[in-house]
Amino acid sequence: MPELNKVLIAGRLTEDPNIKYTSDRLAVASVKIAVNHYTKNKQESSVSYFDVIAYGRVAEFIKEYIKKGNQILVDGKLHQIRYNVKSGTEEKTRSKIEIVANSIFPMNSHINKTIEEEGIFEY
Repeated sequence: MPELNKVLIAGRLTEDPNIKYTSDRLAVASVKIAVNHYTKNKQESSVSYFDVIAYGRVAEFIKEYIKKGNQILVDGKLHQIRYNVKSGTEEKTRSKIEIVANSIFPMNSHINKTIEEEGIFEY
């Protein structure tokens, strides 16, 4: 059976995007989104938070059009980051999962553009 790593998630930015550039001038955007979960009767809810990272044209699109509070739809894949943490003399390996965005679709009515790896599209 072939393997698949695909994520489609919609949420609201909890802070303004963080934009950085690599030494090769490749844009890298990181955002945090919150996704609400409701019970069947919508009387109780909980929130999950996700880290999203984007590169190149998708990152430039985020820089220009996306800000805190915007709702976005992210099409991407999961990526696991492993790192070591020292506690006294003991070192432990930790990990976190982030979403690497292939495309971003703003869900705010005042933004009439979307981005995929190939470029920006108007709709």
